[in-house]
Amino acid sequence: MWMSWKHLKSDYPTNLTFEQKVEVFYEQTLGWQLHIADLVANGGTTFGESNPVQTGYEVRSIRHSGFAVLHICLSYFELIGTLVTSKAGHLSDTAKFKAGVKAVLPILFKGTSDDDSLLKVLYKGARCGLYHLGRPRAHVGLGQPEDGSPIAYDSKSGTVIISPERLPVVLKSHLETLKAELLNPANTALRNEFENRFDEGFE
Repeated sequence: MWMSWKHLKSDYPTNLTFEQKVEVFYEQTLGWQLHIADLVANGGTTFGESNPVQTGYEVRSIRHSGFAVLHICLSYFELIGTLVTSKAGHLSDTAKFKAGVKAVLPILFKGTSDDDSLLKVLYKGARCGLYHLGRPRAHVGLGQPEDGSPIAYDSKSGTVIISPERLPVVLKSHLETLKAELLNPANTALRNEFENRFDEGFE
């Protein structure tokens, strides 16, 4: 049984060390989610196979794949929300999602009323629209924010604009940073929360 794109269950002992848990989490999230989204949106090289060893191959981006990319990416925010909030198992999905967005993309928030509006549209319009209806609700669109960010909020129209090309790249970068933080013994609270969530299957 595969534990990630590169690890079989038989590769590990029954009881994983903390470092092995981080490695499995990282490779699952990167190889089964974020890198796939990046390939769909931007093209690139697949990871290949580890058993038997096969090299990756080049793929082209897929036109009109923007909302499919968001389907793949948006759950990352909720996942991160379970790690950055204590007792996450008792929080609503809404709270986890919003906490994750703030942790992953703090640059989006200016300390104004627009912050809450952005999160509301992103959660209800993008996350819930795509997951529950298969399409975004009103006030969610695809585009390239002028400031180079993956997500922008237009307060005049109440619209959130998301770049499906930029978003997976930014999330992959965040995942790299998170891995480094988890492997730092000084980050006790984060490491404890991660291990609890990992052992519970991120419930």
